[in-house]
Amino acid sequence: MSTVQQESATRSEGPGRRRAGGSGGSGGTGTPDRKQQVRAALRRDLLFSAAALVVAILVILPGRNGEGTSISTMQLVASMSAMVVAAVGLNLLVGYAKLVSLGQGGFYAIGAYGSAYLTLDAGWHPVLAIVGALALCGVVGAVTALATMRMRGPQFSVITLVLAVLIERILNEGNAFGRLAGYPNFAQHDTTVMEPVTFLGITFTPPMIAGEVATVMVPIVVVTAIVVILSRNIVRSPWGASLSAIGESEMLASHLGVAVFRRKVSVFVLASVLGGLGGVIAVQAFGHLQPETFDIFLTITIVLAVVFGGSGTVLGPVVGSVAIVWLEQSDLLEQVTDLQREVSDSWYLSTTGLVGVLFLLTLFLMPRGIVGTLGRSVVPRVRGAVAGRRGTTPTNEGDGGLDDVHTEDVRAPSHPTPDGVILSLRGLGKAFGGLKAVDRMDLDVEHGSIHAIIGPNGAGKSTLANLVTGVYKPSEGTATFLDRDITGQAPHLVSRAGIGRTFQTPQLFHDETVLENVLAGFPDTGRTPLWAAALKPPSRYRRDAEMHAEAERLLELVGLAHAGDLLAGELPYGKQRALEIARALAGDPSLVVLDEPAAGLLATETAGLGDLLLTLKAEGYSLVVVEHHMDLVSKVADQVTCMEQGRLLARGSAAEVLADERVVAAYLGKPFDENEHGAAPAADTTEGDDQ
Repeated sequence: MSTVQQESATRSEGPGRRRAGGSGGSGGTGTPDRKQQVRAALRRDLLFSAAALVVAILVILPGRNGEGTSISTMQLVASMSAMVVAAVGLNLLVGYAKLVSLGQGGFYAIGAYGSAYLTLDAGWHPVLAIVGALALCGVVGAVTALATMRMRGPQFSVITLVLAVLIERILNEGNAFGRLAGYPNFAQHDTTVMEPVTFLGITFTPPMIAGEVATVMVPIVVVTAIVVILSRNIVRSPWGASLSAIGESEMLASHLGVAVFRRKVSVFVLASVLGGLGGVIAVQAFGHLQPETFDIFLTITIVLAVVFGGSGTVLGPVVGSVAIVWLEQSDLLEQVTDLQREVSDSWYLSTTGLVGVLFLLTLFLMPRGIVGTLGRSVVPRVRGAVAGRRGTTPTNEGDGGLDDVHTEDVRAPSHPTPDGVILSLRGLGKAFGGLKAVDRMDLDVEHGSIHAIIGPNGAGKSTLANLVTGVYKPSEGTATFLDRDITGQAPHLVSRAGIGRTFQTPQLFHDETVLENVLAGFPDTGRTPLWAAALKPPSRYRRDAEMHAEAERLLELVGLAHAGDLLAGELPYGKQRALEIARALAGDPSLVVLDEPAAGLLATETAGLGDLLLTLKAEGYSLVVVEHHMDLVSKVADQVTCMEQGRLLARGSAAEVLADERVVAAYLGKPFDENEHGAAPAADTTEGDDQ
């Protein structure tokens, strides 16, 4: 284990110098390695994009001559494409952000009917009508999101379900949409089929008439492929990581710098637009709409496509949509229904009922879906094989973690802070009803220092940490960080100001790898715009390579260099603590608040944690450590504040505070007797009249 003295000698050789024998290859921070990572990432993305476009073209080759026998095949492909696009949008909500929306079928209907209505009745050019319909989906999605995103659990799902039912009833009852006669219809338009779209001199004919090539299938499958490609870019970007963070814990996401409410509204609007695009594809392929097509069963089918294929995966919605549409339009389910009728003419499941049974079986037997289940079993083996060839087989056994920290890998914050007080609390208080958890606390944290906060259970230590980091809004008092008032600011604003934190219980993405957990800690998670995530410009590739190299350095710093490909949930508790510290440092904070970081650690891990904290302090980090472990406090703290019942009990050096009779009495639960011990010393000998 490295010592602080060894680290100081290493630091004289240059900040951030990697130790000899450290992980190399893609984990290095040199320019050649980053260029290699950029090229490798670009190559993977180009291969995926090329494969998606090739598959898209291959599936429409049977209709290249316009033969009558290919019409049903092209219509099947069109139905699958529409379902894929709608399911990809829903997957962003359900699979990543864990927002179970039951309104996707409603947006599918808005896109279909909206584009048709604007073309036929409003007289818009078909292309403008499509854009207008998608804009309408976005507006309805935004209004719905603004009204529902503060709801949780079933409430949100029920509201979106009501929206889908309401849209379906409007289509059934509204005279403007032809009611049961469909849209278009003879009574209103003298035709039952929309005219093919003509754009730039090209007529995009739907797959309806034998002898005519279904040219509309080309833009349909190309658009579908592009949607899948862009969605892959999004979910593999920091923007996508923010959705996973929201799905794991909204509080955690906010501490990673994510504006949770805005991000949830954004992803709901995006999903709504993609749902509408699915409807646009359907109306362009079939040219006619019937309201009963857009009943609640459509929404259930889209949800089933996501779950059956694998929610939270890139290809899950694609696989699920293709499978579900094929099952619905093939004779297989009808044959199962016929077999039931041979047993009983009165009691049997129709196609709809069989799809429902498939949904339930998927939830019980394969909750991760087809792609998720395969990925869970195959991907770890592939990663292990690749790591084995590199000589860096991931492991969570033996040494590593905080008992094997590499303090020579510590780097100073990228934005140096001025000397003096970095955090100042004045009269800060928090009351929960009649209980004052924190009562008019004053506190100053000096730049480049470690300030420990101790006290018995229930003293208000963690509440004070939550007040600083924005979890709670104070009932009174002020908090100033780097001369900036942060009183009552939301956690994502506090994080962006330069305050990182860890939690009493490690808050991790247990189903993500160790490396992905650290990558989520970078400021990009909260600040990357959607367009950059989707289009992935060259600067995004370069930044991803920088983040990857820095994440590997941080993992080596906390002793997890060979655990990057393991799932975070597979790590023992002490290494999860180390991982959370690495993620907090990834945000490049000036001040780190650690809430009981030594809880549950082994003695060797606690000693390594102490070395790490001292090294961070030496490099210019400021630390607030809420802790019960007095050996650690004595080793690292420059100043100690002891709290009792929400108030300041004592403050001074570690030796002074731990020798204070009132502190001893508070921890042992014995009342302090002034007559026995003499007059009590001043509560704080360092701040004069401020206390």
